[in-house]
Amino acid sequence: MKGKNIRAIIRDHIMYLVLLALVAMFTVATGGTFLKPQNVINVVNQNVYLLVVGVGITFIMLSGGLDLSIGYQISTIAVVMGILSRDGAPTAAIMAAGFALGICLGTLNGLIYARLKVFPFMITLAIQYILNGVTYLLSNSKTFRTFDGAFKFLGGYTFALKLGGGSVNFPFGIIVMAAAILAGAFILNKTYFGRHIYAMGSNPEAVVLSGVNLAKMRVFVFALAGVFVSLGAILAAGRIGATSSGTGIGAEFTVMAGAMLGGVKMGGGGGKMNNMVVGMLIIGLLNNGMNLMNLNQYWQYVAMGIVLLLAISLDTLQTESADKRAKQVPPPTGA
Repeated sequence: MKGKNIRAIIRDHIMYLVLLALVAMFTVATGGTFLKPQNVINVVNQNVYLLVVGVGITFIMLSGGLDLSIGYQISTIAVVMGILSRDGAPTAAIMAAGFALGICLGTLNGLIYARLKVFPFMITLAIQYILNGVTYLLSNSKTFRTFDGAFKFLGGYTFALKLGGGSVNFPFGIIVMAAAILAGAFILNKTYFGRHIYAMGSNPEAVVLSGVNLAKMRVFVFALAGVFVSLGAILAAGRIGATSSGTGIGAEFTVMAGAMLGGVKMGGGGGKMNNMVVGMLIIGLLNNGMNLMNLNQYWQYVAMGIVLLLAISLDTLQTESADKRAKQVPPPTGA
């Protein structure tokens, strides 16, 4: 029994062990540079907007859905905010427009998904193509660099933080990211809405039998994801100080790979917000460590492809393991 408990603990925390192993490997390979406080902060800061977007994608994945248009939603939101900024709109109005657009795009995907009642792969792929064209038409392939201090404060402002005998530059965006992740975890773990999200992914029939409108729940989940996608777009714009039609493209694949790598199941049925965070940190550590080691960029592509395959394999193995454990449960007495 004790051996089984140890194996269960290792199985449930395997990605934390992988994270620690990567830290140790890159620390040795870079002569200690990797583990310097400023570099660790930089690793997190480089992935701030992806982690915020990851909160929204985790909601969608846990509910049994999928959204391939997330990267182009970020791009569209960024371009619209860039146009408003160029035309002199107030910062508050620009941010409000960004959030409104993100919620609308998420709601649109949710409405189509709920109405057609099919797995949203092709739906969101179609929306991806539409938004890709829209962003280029709106931006005319231009880059917008007119964001003021409020955007840069959220995404790019840093303050000195004393650590040990020295100080580091700590980005304010990390605080915003942490608040977003905590908010997402609270919704999942402490609210009825979060429980319904889990139920939608594992047993949608039970959601219907409990009296919850499944179609409305799907729309709400996608709309909620739009809030975090919008915040991610704002942080990306603030950190870079500019937006273009290429902002955020590909973010959905990176975040979904990170979430699956951390233990969030594709199609719902299991996972927590911290799983997404751990998976994304593993990807961030890989990118940063390989850059510090001056590895060829093409080797980095190879590594990322392997990570994606590993994420898919882990998701499949988790599903098979869960099915086996379910079959091993003895039937109730008298059955």
